[in-house]
Amino acid sequence: MSYSIYPINPLTLNLPFIVFSIGSEDNQPHVFRKEGFPVPQIFICISGEGTLKVKDQVFHLERGAFFFLTANTPHEYYGTTEKWEVMWIAFSGNQIDAILTELKFDDSKVGVLSNINNTESLFKRILGALKTDDTTGKLIASSTLYEILVDFYIMLYKKQEEDALIENGIIAKLKLYIDDHYNQNLTLEELSLLFNITPQYLCKLFKKHLNLRPFQYIAMKRIQHAKKMLSENKLSVNDIAHLVGYNDCSYFCAVFKKYEMISPTEFRGL
Repeated sequence: MSYSIYPINPLTLNLPFIVFSIGSEDNQPHVFRKEGFPVPQIFICISGEGTLKVKDQVFHLERGAFFFLTANTPHEYYGTTEKWEVMWIAFSGNQIDAILTELKFDDSKVGVLSNINNTESLFKRILGALKTDDTTGKLIASSTLYEILVDFYIMLYKKQEEDALIENGIIAKLKLYIDDHYNQNLTLEELSLLFNITPQYLCKLFKKHLNLRPFQYIAMKRIQHAKKMLSENKLSVNDIAHLVGYNDCSYFCAVFKKYEMISPTEFRGL
């Protein structure tokens, strides 16, 4: 059953969060807002499926999905199944900008709830509190809305933080392996198999965390050791090339000059 509440909020009401409106649609109609909505909004998908279009991005939404829309952001959403049930809250408040920025909700977001039943119960708590239309109800609604946003923040960013820790661990191990085996014939396939990832993902990790391709890192490590050998002993350039992993001395010299802007022989003469 569809329902909505538009509470009366006196101008003297001074709360961090103030519910502008809250409701549920058992079959959400097509909404297109060219100028956006004047206050931030939260939606959760209870059943069915829908599509959200915001900032040239298109999101497919299923049960358990949520989306947050910043104020005055153009958007469009509509159901893609026979019925699309959603719950929504629009809100304002005297600390809204600072709190949303702190929670990283300074832009529109889409995510998946870890526990839709818990979030749905929080929505219903706000509904129940606002039905009384008294100050206590508005206080409960304000604190509960904050709880919802904190839950959304945790769901969005906890996984990102966990993924970053995993990625940093993989990169650290990859660097350590390359540092110990830089003078061997390393391939993307070998490195990928060692860490049970795809070559594509390996390249993505290097680009994301080091802003380098894997073979750039390997080359830099080889040149680092070559410079040390050129400075400390009288081995020939050809011997040093082989010791750092290059079978072709000419290619080694070309790589060395690419990174150091001078040839190995010129470096030795410095």
